[in-house]
Amino acid sequence: MTASERIKKYLSGQPVDRCPVIEWAPWWNLTVNRWHGEGLPAERKTVEEIQDYFGLDKCLQTGIGYHTPDTPKSAGHGQGIVADEADWENVKKTFFPPLDKEYWDKKFQRLQMTRERGDTINFLTVEGFFWYPRTLFGIENHLYSFYDYPELYHDMCEAYSDWLINVFRYVFSHFQFDFMSFAEDMSYNLGPMISKECFDEFLAPFYKKVIPVIHEYGIPVFIDSDGDITQAVDWYAEVGADGMFPLERKAGVDVSMYLDKQPQMAFIGHFDKMCMKYGSAAMREEFERILPSMKRGKVIVSVDHQTPPDVSIENYKEYVKLLFEYCEKATHENTDIKPCPVFDN
Repeated sequence: MTASERIKKYLSGQPVDRCPVIEWAPWWNLTVNRWHGEGLPAERKTVEEIQDYFGLDKCLQTGIGYHTPDTPKSAGHGQGIVADEADWENVKKTFFPPLDKEYWDKKFQRLQMTRERGDTINFLTVEGFFWYPRTLFGIENHLYSFYDYPELYHDMCEAYSDWLINVFRYVFSHFQFDFMSFAEDMSYNLGPMISKECFDEFLAPFYKKVIPVIHEYGIPVFIDSDGDITQAVDWYAEVGADGMFPLERKAGVDVSMYLDKQPQMAFIGHFDKMCMKYGSAAMREEFERILPSMKRGKVIVSVDHQTPPDVSIENYKEYVKLLFEYCEKATHENTDIKPCPVFDN
């Protein structure tokens, strides 16, 4: 069974040899630097090379951005490039580049090679309708923009969603990714950064516009949001999302609750990265906590964000060993699992 076949069957609720064994996010540079000093070969530098070294299913991310070389840069981290409607009209002229056929032909060739090799899960990522305006307004002004510039917010997202639909139709007609994700980070450790009313007015219309296009190609849609997503998981389910990640344990999230609330959704992550430095017994205890949810289906265990640099290479190897062990216990055999809606047709 190829990696691509495995994740599709797993999310469809069909029996598999094992759950996918992946790291959805790259490792911190400091983590990799430590491991290079502890035996990771110096030539193993890329995400793919490091995944291969540890024996993981390869999981590679392709991103698509809307900037061009003419797009202005922000003055610093968290600062925006749009303060009002006049700024937006000027900045918009530098956005939404046409797809470079030569670039994408090479990209499709590379993606198809990994598909034929059979050992790689590929996913596409774009910015979501919370993240994207935040990069334009800047962090603080973005949170005011729902009240100060509602029409401008909608105009930004309308233009972006139109461009995304053209991108999706082109890209997905050439290569079927195993899933895709919208980068959002709309929650923090106490819950969503906006109200349900704001979500319904400013985000939901655009997700309802673009997600059906993605589903036309049979591709599941995941939302990437850190923090406590206990409320947000229902909001994103309402607009058609098929899953969420990374389910950060320190934010108090509980995937078993999400499976009760949204049994058709899938989840990636949820393994508490903070326990990894304590060794095998602590990691096994964490896997035991998640195993009942894994057996219910729709949970692909992975570190709940990037592995921190306090984890030695030996402890990470032990984590991967345990990950395989527990992924082999979640095969969907004799289990009634509700498939993601995108596959339920």
